[in-house]
Amino acid sequence: MNQWRAVSQKSVFKAKLFNVKEIVFRNKNGIEKIHHIAERNTVVSVFPLTNAYDIYLISEYRYMLGKIALEAIAGHVDKKESAIAAAKRELKEEAGISANQLEEIARIEMSGSVFKNKAHLFLAKGLEFGETDLDDDEEISVVKMPLEQAVEKVMTGEINHASSMIGILMLDKLRKEKKL
Repeated sequence: MNQWRAVSQKSVFKAKLFNVKEIVFRNKNGIEKIHHIAERNTVVSVFPLTNAYDIYLISEYRYMLGKIALEAIAGHVDKKESAIAAAKRELKEEAGISANQLEEIARIEMSGSVFKNKAHLFLAKGLEFGETDLDDDEEISVVKMPLEQAVEKVMTGEINHASSMIGILMLDKLRKEKKL
């Protein structure tokens, strides 16, 4: 049983995409401790897949990592927007793809301690291709490859973005179990 109870919390820093909170906890003996957490807005990751098991990923420079990353199509869920609406929007904006079928395959917690962030993973099927609508600061290339090759890139560490890894490995397992 948890002996610590939150007795107060306040926002100490707020930005567009996350909020840092200070939480005061007290145990049954009256001892207090302070904990800080960063709550990030919910995100979606989308995995467009063809009937031949080709997957579409994106290649994008990530300034925080100082490198070009190969990952799933992804983005934040806007306020008052559903996760599936965000998935449709991000798919169209970043890759120029519309999907006749979107299916949520997982909801994941990205961390369990200092950072609080949820991600919804979607499989996109019945793909139609058009123009992208990138943000001014986005430099994205769409990359098509066999799902098996994407799995290899996960296993070698070339793809190391957490929700991208989880989604690719889940799709591979579903393919092997003939559930796709």
